[in-house]
Amino acid sequence: MDFIVALKNASLNDPVARLGTDALQQLWNPPHAIDPIENPGTRFSIAAYLALKNTSQDAYNHVCRAARNAFNGSLGADNILSFYNVEKFIASYTGIVSIEHDMCCNTCIAYTGPFTHLDTCPTCGTSRWKEERLQGTHGQSKIAAQTFTTIPIGPQLQALYRNKDSAIDMDYLRQRTEEVLQQIQETGGIPVVNDIAMGWDYLGAVLDGDIKSHDIVVMVSLDGAQLYDSKESDCWIYIWIIVNLPPDKRYRKLHICPGGFIPGPNKPKNVDSFLFPGIHHHAALQAEGLPIWNARTDSHYLSDIYLIFTTADGPGLVYWNGMVSHSGKNGCRMYCGTISRRKTNGKHYYPALLKPCDRCP
Repeated sequence: MDFIVALKNASLNDPVARLGTDALQQLWNPPHAIDPIENPGTRFSIAAYLALKNTSQDAYNHVCRAARNAFNGSLGADNILSFYNVEKFIASYTGIVSIEHDMCCNTCIAYTGPFTHLDTCPTCGTSRWKEERLQGTHGQSKIAAQTFTTIPIGPQLQALYRNKDSAIDMDYLRQRTEEVLQQIQETGGIPVVNDIAMGWDYLGAVLDGDIKSHDIVVMVSLDGAQLYDSKESDCWIYIWIIVNLPPDKRYRKLHICPGGFIPGPNKPKNVDSFLFPGIHHHAALQAEGLPIWNARTDSHYLSDIYLIFTTADGPGLVYWNGMVSHSGKNGCRMYCGTISRRKTNGKHYYPALLKPCDRCP
């Protein structure tokens, strides 16, 4: 409930946003044109960084070192950026930044919202700080024992409009909605339902004026990720899906916007506290609007961000809806009365539609 109260008054100027002055300035005043990158060394650094995105940091450093040696004395060779500097340059150029918040090292809570000022985890009692550093400086230096990362959605959406091709793609939902509404007006129905634009809940929001032509519709999805074989999930990730994009691009990795990363090794006990910075940013954009410069139309406007779905797999949905999990006796509680079954003396329930013949629990 404390998190909900904080979200109702969300603002991009709140300390929880932590965007920094430059990033906040760029968010409110998106560039009116695309600044070309003239330096060949910088262009090479960005191209190498993107090409090696699925490899290690060492691979990038080796490629850049080889390029410096091979083209020593050539134009731009001395301007090839280190891994740290190329990431810093890309963040500055695009306006897309990551923000760090403290968390319990046992993944119980994040120190956000009502937990912001705590020094110890209320669940496990572990200190928020690195104790060796804290004791070595007599309590003067407080370094978080663990942090997690949030990537705000606003700058990622602005970046999609700064390229003419992606700005055209972002206009898909508006065009498809107009076609569907025209079809309903002419025939009284929709013969083929193959996209969100045909859904009555979505169309109702459009007809009610909640979703307007310049607005951006998003979904958010949460799941655990098992990064290593033969281990339990050691991190949780949530992503933003941009519904404005065409269906054939909407779900591809290139167009999925990362929202945040929660390191393990345990499952988060209070997921709301980890989601709070990203959802707070989204709520602030809903309240204040997101300034957009559209490279296709060379126009400026404020866009409202409409969250249409929160999604996850069966176990993950518990974190969104607050109900019992799929292994509970009454897993749905809302729409159906199906009672799940368990083995005798067992604690795990299964949503069996037929009562087993040899047992009654």
